[in-house]
Amino acid sequence: MTERRKNARAPEAIEFARSQRRNQNDFAATVWQMLKNRRCRGMKFRREHPLPPYTADFCCLELKLIVEVDGRHHETDAGQAHDRKRDEFLREHGYEVLRIPGYMALRDPAQVLHDIETKIDQLRGSR
Repeated sequence: MTERRKNARAPEAIEFARSQRRNQNDFAATVWQMLKNRRCRGMKFRREHPLPPYTADFCCLELKLIVEVDGRHHETDAGQAHDRKRDEFLREHGYEVLRIPGYMALRDPAQVLHDIETKIDQLRGSR
């Protein structure tokens, strides 16, 4: 078992992911309704998936697609710097990251679904 996989299965990583699922905000809950049970282009997404040292909001392992739903703290300079570092790490490991402003999940869910479907279609076409 690789070190990263071992870290993802660490009890702390699993408990953190579980607590995130229990305490998800309205933005994440709305997007989860779009993705769960293969509702989006038939793709399987995992919620709060550990990718140490990070945890992805939603992850499609088949496409290596991560969907992040960004709240207000992502708008700060510190939040944006953290997101750049995190996204770079994930890209280095072969993941594509799609960031969705949280307010859009409530304001225009049809557009959010369209953006996710478009990204899925792009990734399918490139493989």
